[in-house]
Amino acid sequence: MKTVQEHKNGQYTMNNVQWKKIRFDEFFDMLPTNTLSRDKLNNQRGEYQNIHYGDVLIKYPYCLDCNNNEIPYINDGVKFNTAEVKDGDVIFADTAEDDTVGKCVEVLNVGDRKIVSGLHTYFCRPKYKLAAGYLGYFLNSNHFHNQLLPYIAGSKVSSVNRTSIARTYISYPADLPIQRRIAAILSSADKVIAATQKTIAKYKQIKQGMMEELLKPKEGWKMVKLGEVCAVNPKTDTTKVPDDDFVTFVRMEDVSNDGLIASFSERPYKSLQKKGFTIFQNDDVIFAKITPCMENGKGALVRNMKSKICMGSTEFHVLIACDNVSIDFIYQLTISKQFRQRAEMQMTGSAGQQRVPTAFLEDYLISIPFKNDKPDLTEQRRIAAILSGIDAKIATGEKVLEKYEKVKKGLMERLLEEE
Repeated sequence: MKTVQEHKNGQYTMNNVQWKKIRFDEFFDMLPTNTLSRDKLNNQRGEYQNIHYGDVLIKYPYCLDCNNNEIPYINDGVKFNTAEVKDGDVIFADTAEDDTVGKCVEVLNVGDRKIVSGLHTYFCRPKYKLAAGYLGYFLNSNHFHNQLLPYIAGSKVSSVNRTSIARTYISYPADLPIQRRIAAILSSADKVIAATQKTIAKYKQIKQGMMEELLKPKEGWKMVKLGEVCAVNPKTDTTKVPDDDFVTFVRMEDVSNDGLIASFSERPYKSLQKKGFTIFQNDDVIFAKITPCMENGKGALVRNMKSKICMGSTEFHVLIACDNVSIDFIYQLTISKQFRQRAEMQMTGSAGQQRVPTAFLEDYLISIPFKNDKPDLTEQRRIAAILSGIDAKIATGEKVLEKYEKVKKGLMERLLEEE
C-alpha cells in the first residue's frame, strides 16, 4: 500500500522516497524552433540537423540517442533559427492527428552535432539537472500525458498550446540515483523491444526476398487467370441455414496483421441480416476490398473456424481454390507486394471509399507451377510451406513484442507513479 506524506514546498514522500513536483513553466525554459517542412530536409548531408515533429510522433523512441537514430539534415541555402539542442533537452510534438499530441523525446548524446528543433515542436530546456533519460520516460507516461488531455483542442488535427502545457507538473525523485535506476530499468526494456523489432524486420525482409524468388515465373510455369483456378466471391445458398444455427461473424478489425482471424463471435443466424454479407468457410482466402483496409494489406486464410458458415461484411473479397490449386499458395500470392500494388491501381469509387472490383480478381493473371499439363499441387504446397514458415516466425516475434511492450507499460506505470 502506498503511503504519501505531503510537503508545503512541492515535495512529498511516497513509500519512503522523497519526490519533487514542479510546474512545467518553472521547470523548463522554452527556446525558439523552426518551421521547416520535409522538402527543406534530406537524409544525406548538411551542417545542421532538424528534429521534425512527425519523427517524434512515429519514428523516435522516448530517449533519442543521436548516435543510434537518423536525424534529417537541413538543405543548403535554407534559412532557419539556429538555437541548438543540447543533451537533456526535450522536444515535444505540439500537433498530431489524435491524442498522441504531446509525445516527446529527450535528446541524448548530441556530441559535436548541430541540431535544431523543427516544425510543430516545443523546444524545452530543463532548469534542473536530472538523470539522463528520466524525463524522456516520465513525459511520455500516462501520469504526465493525462494532464494534457483536458487541453487538447481540434477535431481533424489535435494540438496543445504553450499556455496549456505550462499548467502541467513535472514529478521526479529527489534522489539522483533513484532517477538513474528508473531510467536504466526502462532503457533495458527499450533495448529488448528494439532487438525484437529488429528481428521481426529481418524476417520481413527475408520473406520479401523469398517471395520475389519463389513466386517468380520459371520454366514449366503457366499464366492463368485467377478466376480460372479460384471461385471469386461465389454466391452461397443461405436459405437452408436454420435461423437458430450459429455462424461465425467476422469484421475487418478481427483480422490481425499476421493473417489470422484474431477474434470473432458466434451468433444465431437469425440475429444477422440475411443480406449484405459475404459468406466464407474454412480454407477460403479473404482480404479487404475497400480503403483504408486495402492500404493496410489486410487479409487472412480462414482456418480453425468451428461454425458451419463464416459471415463477414462486404468489406471482404473471398477466393475458394479449385481442387488442383493450393489455397495456401493463392493466399501468398494475394499478400504479395505486386498483387497489392496492382489491386490498388484498379480501385474504383470516391476517395476514402474505393473498392477493388471483382472483375480485377477474375482477370488477374498469375503464374503457377505446372507438371504434365496440370497444375503442380506438390510444388505449390512446397512454396507455400516455406513462406508460411517465415510468416510463423514473424507472428511469433510480434506476439513477443506485444508482451514486452505491455511489460514496459506496466513498469512505467509503477516506477513513475507520483502519488
